[in-house]
Amino acid sequence: MYSPIIKDHYGIKVVRDDLLPGGTKSILLASIDNPAINEFVYASPVYGGFQIAISIYCKSVGKKATIFCAKRNVMHPNTLKCIEHGATIVEVPYGYLSVIEKKAREYCKGKPATHKIVFGASTDENKLLIKNRVLAAIKTLGQEPDEIWCAVGSGTLISGILLAVSEKVKVFGVQVGADFKDRSNHNLTIIKYPKLFDKESKLKIEFPSMPNYDLKAFETCLQQRGGGLVLFWNVL
Repeated sequence: MYSPIIKDHYGIKVVRDDLLPGGTKSILLASIDNPAINEFVYASPVYGGFQIAISIYCKSVGKKATIFCAKRNVMHPNTLKCIEHGATIVEVPYGYLSVIEKKAREYCKGKPATHKIVFGASTDENKLLIKNRVLAAIKTLGQEPDEIWCAVGSGTLISGILLAVSEKVKVFGVQVGADFKDRSNHNLTIIKYPKLFDKESKLKIEFPSMPNYDLKAFETCLQQRGGGLVLFWNVL
């Protein structure tokens, strides 16, 4: 596993996973990859970020990425990014996520060398991989941060963060997509970003950050962070 690269930006320690081919979740893809797989399949909202991570990762390892998404009159910029990185796009009319998921499952039937990735790669195994990566980041820092901030989509990242830290660390998740259901951890605060998932943050910063995902969380972090050592997780 690549050691996290942490850089200082605006007084915040930022995990720069945008420097990895495919971002944070490329670590999860590498963990399930094996020589028997030649194609990864994923069903994605058109404005999702993981589809881009899969496309970049597959291009970097010489495998096929097939992305199922809703058909639109004009392709979403994120869909075009997937195409730019070599992915095959399958557009589904009336593409509610449940419909897209069904089409992706049907596509994979009878193809043993094709692997369908669950939404957000949200599995217990992957949450443990994130936990270990968070622990590596804390080791690099030399101490636990006072606060950790990240965007919340499928919840895989923030679940892994919560597994890694002690009760004294305040964890802030900026909800940019669907509701994050598990709010039982007392040191977790969920902040809902005021704009819908497909609307982009207009914040201009000095490092790459996905405008409808991580950048929204960083914008909120800049506005609402407390004192002490603050760590932000930039996924892609």
